[in-house]
Amino acid sequence: MASHGFFIRVAPFLFVLLWSTGFIAAKYSMNNADPFVFLCLRMSLTTLMLIPIIFLVGAKFPVGIWQHRHDMVTGFLLHCCYLGFVFWPIKEGVPSGIVAIIIGLQPLLTMALAALFIGESLSFNKIGGLLLGFVGIAIVIVGKFGIALGLEGGLSGFELSLCIFGLLGMAGGVFYQKKFCEQSQLLTGAIMQYIAAAIATAAFAVLFGETWQIDWTASFVIALSWQVFGLSIGAVVLLMVIIKLGEAGRVSSMFYLVPPLVVIEAHFLFGETLGIISILGMGICVISVYLVNRNPVV
Repeated sequence: MASHGFFIRVAPFLFVLLWSTGFIAAKYSMNNADPFVFLCLRMSLTTLMLIPIIFLVGAKFPVGIWQHRHDMVTGFLLHCCYLGFVFWPIKEGVPSGIVAIIIGLQPLLTMALAALFIGESLSFNKIGGLLLGFVGIAIVIVGKFGIALGLEGGLSGFELSLCIFGLLGMAGGVFYQKKFCEQSQLLTGAIMQYIAAAIATAAFAVLFGETWQIDWTASFVIALSWQVFGLSIGAVVLLMVIIKLGEAGRVSSMFYLVPPLVVIEAHFLFGETLGIISILGMGICVISVYLVNRNPVV
């Protein structure tokens, strides 16, 4: 159907636009609460907000845990491991350029998983586009942070491990959602994802010895509200629809557009520099996404 094909083409761009704002919102909240404490609050509030929405739209309310176990695994991977192990090292002083480069491997890893375990095809366009996208991400980050990526004193094995866990969480979450959650109802699956994520982030907050003290400022409340309604409900439900309708490898390629968008948004909102090298990298990212999605399945 034409409308189906149009949605497949437009929805990913809407998603990455929404998703990119999460990093800007995080900038307003990183100093108000520890990472996993903040995520636990965000996931708990999202769960509470979804309850009346489920009843209002007449969706099926989840009953039992076992039948929703795959949704809960996806929630743990996407909303706890990915977000937590991206925010936590940045909070501890790891340069965001280093984190972005490592996370930039996610589309390549997801494509490999999808090809090995789901049977998605590997064309020259997809492989070349994904590799080109990683090059584009690297150029954007180097243009932003310099050739040293702002790294001073080296990167500890523990910090590197956190970044890799974040990478595995995102790639594994997208792959797992596509392979095991095809039959899940959107809102029913979403609320079970957030229940699992709330429990997991609380556990990690205790494990890392985070403080549960939160500095409630106006900017923090606004940032938290946007992350609950705009991201955890709006963007994530949209992502679930996109994954259900499209290929995991193609969907993951859209994440190459997130860092360039964050750089642009930070330039206009915070006055951060936007150099010619970063602009060149953004252009390469756009070309890579075009190559991967040149012949989308409709």
